[in-house]
Amino acid sequence: MKKIFHILFLAIGLSLASGCDLDLQTDPNNLSPDTANPDFILNSIQFGLNEFFFEITDYTMEAARMVAMEPRASTYESAYQPQDFDDMWQQAYLGIMSDANNLMTLAEERELFIHAGIARTIKAYTLISLVDFFGDIPLSEAFAGSDNFLPTVDDGANVYAEAKSLLDMALDNFAATSLNTPANDLYYGGDVDKWTALVNTLKLRIALTTRLVDSNAASEINTLAAGSLIEDASGDWEHPFSSNTTTIPDSRHPYFSDNYGGAADYMSNYFMNKLLTDKSIPDPRTRYYFYRQTLTISSDVNELPCIVERMPDHYPEGMVFCNAGGGYWGRDHIDNDGIPPDNQLRTVFGIYPAGGKFDADDDAIASFSDGLQGAGIHPYMQSSWVKFMLAEAALTLGTDGDPRELLESGIREAIDKVVSFAPDNLIDADFAATESDIDTYVEDVLTAYDAATTDDERLNIIIDEYYIALYGNGLEAYNNYRRTGKPADIQLPLNQQSGPFIRSFLYPSVVVNRNQNITAKTTVATQVFWDNNPPGFVE
Repeated sequence: MKKIFHILFLAIGLSLASGCDLDLQTDPNNLSPDTANPDFILNSIQFGLNEFFFEITDYTMEAARMVAMEPRASTYESAYQPQDFDDMWQQAYLGIMSDANNLMTLAEERELFIHAGIARTIKAYTLISLVDFFGDIPLSEAFAGSDNFLPTVDDGANVYAEAKSLLDMALDNFAATSLNTPANDLYYGGDVDKWTALVNTLKLRIALTTRLVDSNAASEINTLAAGSLIEDASGDWEHPFSSNTTTIPDSRHPYFSDNYGGAADYMSNYFMNKLLTDKSIPDPRTRYYFYRQTLTISSDVNELPCIVERMPDHYPEGMVFCNAGGGYWGRDHIDNDGIPPDNQLRTVFGIYPAGGKFDADDDAIASFSDGLQGAGIHPYMQSSWVKFMLAEAALTLGTDGDPRELLESGIREAIDKVVSFAPDNLIDADFAATESDIDTYVEDVLTAYDAATTDDERLNIIIDEYYIALYGNGLEAYNNYRRTGKPADIQLPLNQQSGPFIRSFLYPSVVVNRNQNITAKTTVATQVFWDNNPPGFVE
């Protein structure tokens, strides 16, 4: 599933294009930060974040069963190798955060406070994402240059604290008077109100993520909820892709370019089945999330080997196995069987968020000319997720707000985001979600919520809906699962002896092979600082 689409660092390439501004004695291949163009550095950071996010969300979507794990191994310990994470790590440290450090200094010297605030925001998000994924990481000694090539790791809690400080400084930047706005802010066009709402939303995300270990989480959340958060889809933080195929790298969504014209990935049988069967009607987003290349499930064992296999004995009654039916062709969790000749039969990503095709029972192979032709998004943070976070906090911490009302708002915003994502001419009206469908779906959820007799059951409903809304962002789903153990009905690994779940990922090989001060992990069962749940809590 890893299509590494290396980003051309604009800070260097585009600065060369403005060579007329440089002294002729200046080496254009060895530009110092004070001669760099802040706009180009900012674009490099934003494009770097896109590549970093693709890596981290891809692995975590697999762990969270939003897509199927690639068939590498039958145990969690051997599912990934340290070298799998080399590109992600280098993008974070050598790209995003190094550029952000330079931009913060350069921008403040030039009173470009919006640039500085964006750099701090993205660096903070990168730091907390790395902690969520790896646990303890280098920070305090990480950017000393030639003074220290072998930094040690900092405790994850300290890294989170530094990220919060960066976000507070970003708020100060956005409140200051800037001499100019960014020439090309990919996300918000330099709108400081939207950036401010995002910063507060990231602080909310930090407070909720750490609620098990932070006694001040409730008061922090109440303070943030009373202020400016991402309120609607106009404030959603997302990376936009296009259908342009002439750029290097390809500017289409990687899930589109990887799977249209021959599928490289497998959808998750569990995730598809959840959308198809959990409510009285299929989830209104189903045809937007998935595109079926066939409407039937093969009876040819060479195409679908699991049809002659027995469902594992440890699977409870009702747990999906082998396929979700109706042409929804995926794979079970940690299925390490070989790859059959099925790349033109597998279900692929639909029109949301990958910019693929809406499923109108076409019964046709996905092609590069279909749908939005790759003009999808990477969803970093959305308004509906804010509602789900506040609902969880209200239920578990007693913070302000009615969890039931917040749950309903989150569902409706999430569905609206998906069904309004593409122009009407790309959606077959005979199969499109209707207001009646949406109302029925919401009523089913609220009826179940009202019938729940414990807060644990209510929490499962909130996280379940949050989980479905997160399609395209695996990290938040992975965090939710480790924090809450929900969704409660998540598909078990095919192999009952799969070992402990990945509570954090192994350090990259570029770290442990080159830095004697960082010791390789011996197990994926190592928990991040905010995960104080017992061993075996998730599987």
